[in-house]
Amino acid sequence: MKYQLVMKNTREVVTVTDRQVFGLDDAKSYYIRMKQLKEEEFDKLYIVEEYKRPNSMPPLDREIEWWKEEPKKLDDF
Repeated sequence: MKYQLVMKNTREVVTVTDRQVFGLDDAKSYYIRMKQLKEEEFDKLYIVEEYKRPNSMPPLDREIEWWKEEPKKLDDF
């Protein structure tokens, strides 16, 4: 499961964990150590929650075939 660190006042996502072995408590402890804050100070500034994929990101249901989108002309000078 992925977790994200969110600013409390702006709801802006600061970072997302990419580790699948974390639980919510582990992710919070990780972020507290990463920010080098005491838990009380951390709780005033941040929220740790389950990752939510932004609606603006394209879906991952299709595989990108970059070679089909590249021009066929060679870069000869």
